[in-house]
Amino acid sequence: MKVKINGLEIDYNFYQRESTPIVAFVHGFPFNQKMWNPQVELLKDKCSVLTYDIRGLGKSEVGDGQYMFENLVDDFIELLRVLKIEKVIACGLSMGGYVILRAYEKQPSLFHSLILCDTRAEADGNEAKLRRSQMLHILKFHGKEKFADEFIKTVLSPKTFESKKDVVDFVKNMILENDEKGIAGNLIALATRTDTSDVLSKIDVPVLIIVGEDDALTPPSLAQSIQSKIKTSEIAIIPDAGHLSNIENTDAFNEKILKFLGKICQIL
Repeated sequence: MKVKINGLEIDYNFYQRESTPIVAFVHGFPFNQKMWNPQVELLKDKCSVLTYDIRGLGKSEVGDGQYMFENLVDDFIELLRVLKIEKVIACGLSMGGYVILRAYEKQPSLFHSLILCDTRAEADGNEAKLRRSQMLHILKFHGKEKFADEFIKTVLSPKTFESKKDVVDFVKNMILENDEKGIAGNLIALATRTDTSDVLSKIDVPVLIIVGEDDALTPPSLAQSIQSKIKTSEIAIIPDAGHLSNIENTDAFNEKILKFLGKICQIL
């Protein structure tokens, strides 16, 4: 389904069940809402589930490809408003976690609880900005295929490369399905995000922090630091998984979110 959000057509799927909590999933960069397929299948018969493609990615409109990170945050908030959703359990991975934290900072009343996966609160430092510049150069001058090959090396566990070729292919194909201008726009937008570190101590809803044990980009030590600052939080470390913990070890990831949802809203 598509809806006009802040001037662009945003593609979304809303599996609605009457009188049930709504779990809203926000995907990572540079993927699309399909990355949440295993979690949608797990939950859609138990509660309401919302997924969508961030502007410029998946089947959402690219537009001019010139985005600030705040545009991505405002898109999420506006999508909830247009769909008349008053409160969500928000689950975001990596870039999705950045979106959720900033949206919580802007409008905390929208959130029943948070699931923060393989993410961070800090804005990009110089080193991260330079890495994004390098990836943008690869994308623009060597194309999506080269970009995808380089990018997946940073997000997947070595164990995934060794034993889960289907996962490697799925992740790479998600990248290749995207418009090059949309990938570039989001890559630049990520470098413009604000620091949400100060919001962590202000969060007063239940929070589950999930991280892959082999995550090199947002390692378990960083997740533990986040957990120490959110008084209402708990942490789960997913074995045999890198930065894409929900895909690399779906069974363990799903077990953790089901247990969390069972505690906070009796989803069994």
